[in-house]
Amino acid sequence: MTTQGEHDVVRVYAGPVVTVELYQQALKDAGIESKVVGLDLTGGLGSALSNSVELWVKGEDVERAAAAIKRYEDDKGVMA
Repeated sequence: MTTQGEHDVVRVYAGPVVTVELYQQALKDAGIESKVVGLDLTGGLGSALSNSVELWVKGEDVERAAAAIKRYEDDKGVMA
């Protein structure tokens, strides 16, 4: 993850569709707007392109996004 200017968009994750969707939900729950890029590639090529699906956020949200993803990873599998 590379920190950019606050008006840039930054890729915070690239990987399997399922993981991207889980992380996007974690960001949404944290109030962070995100964009998934590359879904159209998976339809025609399946998993032939590893890390072809990406999750992007505004530069100003990079640190909060990283924290939200880490929280999700730390809590994964833990039932409340």
